[in-house]
Amino acid sequence: MPDIPEAGYTPANLRALLQSAGITQQSAAQMLGVDQRTVRKWCAELETASHRDMPLWQWRELCEQLRA
Repeated sequence: MPDIPEAGYTPANLRALLQSAGITQQSAAQMLGVDQRTVRKWCAELETASHRDMPLWQWRELCEQLRA
């Protein structure tokens, strides 16, 4: 697990996780069975209109898949 700035899901943590794992938003989307636009919205800064929170269960699923 990378050194992430805060505990749990935040857009910054998601971006750090993807970067440290060397995977793209598209790859993360495929791993979770969602559209790439969904991952893009999860990665967007909180202040942007396009931001959407990532469901906790999907954050956990992604973390588990990247640990494997």
